[in-house]
Amino acid sequence: MKGEIFEEVEKGYTPQEAVAEAFRCIKCQDAPCNKGCPAGIDVAKFIRQIAQKNFGGAIRVIREENILPGTCARICPQRELCEGQCSSTELAQAIRIGKLQRFVADYEREKGAKLLGKLEPRGLSVAVIGGGPAGLSAAATLVRLGYEVDLFDANPLPGGLLTYAIPPYRLPYEVIEDEIEYIRALGVNIHCQSPKKDIPTLMERYAAVFIGFGAGDPQRMAIEGENGEGIIQGLDLLREIKLGQIENRGIGFQMGRRVEVVGGGNAAVDAAVSARRLGAEVVTIRYRRTEKEMPAWRDEIEFAEKEGVRLEFLCAPKRFLGDHGRLKGIEYIRMKLGETDPSDRAQPMPIEGSEFIVEADTAIVAIGQKPSFEAIEGAGISPEGWVQVDEQTMATSIEGIYAGGDLVNGGDTAIRAVGDGKRAAFAIDEYIKAKHGQT
Repeated sequence: MKGEIFEEVEKGYTPQEAVAEAFRCIKCQDAPCNKGCPAGIDVAKFIRQIAQKNFGGAIRVIREENILPGTCARICPQRELCEGQCSSTELAQAIRIGKLQRFVADYEREKGAKLLGKLEPRGLSVAVIGGGPAGLSAAATLVRLGYEVDLFDANPLPGGLLTYAIPPYRLPYEVIEDEIEYIRALGVNIHCQSPKKDIPTLMERYAAVFIGFGAGDPQRMAIEGENGEGIIQGLDLLREIKLGQIENRGIGFQMGRRVEVVGGGNAAVDAAVSARRLGAEVVTIRYRRTEKEMPAWRDEIEFAEKEGVRLEFLCAPKRFLGDHGRLKGIEYIRMKLGETDPSDRAQPMPIEGSEFIVEADTAIVAIGQKPSFEAIEGAGISPEGWVQVDEQTMATSIEGIYAGGDLVNGGDTAIRAVGDGKRAAFAIDEYIKAKHGQT
């Protein structure tokens, strides 16, 4: 795979640019940007340190709360989170908090990272299942609290969707790779290609268990022709692209000239942009609601449009049309919006007699994910299939078992998963200390 096709798009700040941007901060007393960060980073403090050219101090402030600073700086929707709360918008545009965080994270990678401190060993072990952002955050926090931590991940490489599903143009593999190595250096024992563990058996060996294996299995549409040649799951395409970068090879999918993408989330947008970069001439995202209801982030949608991706709304696939098993087109039906559903979005309703056919060489289906693991026996499960937890502690209904990330929230941001893992780690610490009479 030619590296330039997926070369990182967004460029980082120089030291001079970072200091100048940090100086734009108006140093408001209530620091609403802090409240906008799901991981609890003291945003105002690290910006002040950048303004003072204390880049090492700035990254330490960030790492204390977010063990994946360079990753989250690149892929989190700052416009909706910290930057969306920035008081500087009253005077000009918001401070580019994400780019400032990326600058100090990249500065640290270049200069050499200094490990955060740890408490004395407690002589007790905790198991973490799943190596995505929630699991990595929980593991790093627990090891700093003095626990022996074994992290089990079913994939050949840890990182979950960060490693396997974020295109290189947004998140180069070497960034998440370096941050995982930092977590290893803290003392977390990462066991890859480790099959899913039996939870009751783990509880016999560990003082507590954190589950963060995510929602990595794609949802299926259950319509005619879905399993035909030329129909690709969005996560499969994104995984193959990332493996192509990691293994320095080409990818096994041919896009053809016309590509149809079904879905409205970030994975659909990423897949559409990737298809364009792989040579497809006409790439169209079709979504069953309107643009207003699209779950994809506004920044990502705008980027896709600049890349030449088309967007069509209020239509849904009815069946895939093939010739000797090979995709040739898709029959869609137009939709209208009805009453709101449980997600507080208008329910799409088919318009009878409005079917139309579109030619397609490839169809990419990206309509969401589901948990990649059977329901945890004995744990509370929501009607949608997500594990239910206490929002403050991330504790499940089973004593000693905690959960966080996409498995709990159905698919949210990496920074929220980081916050879940950290919150669970502190709750696990309190649980173990109470159970074992420690202080």
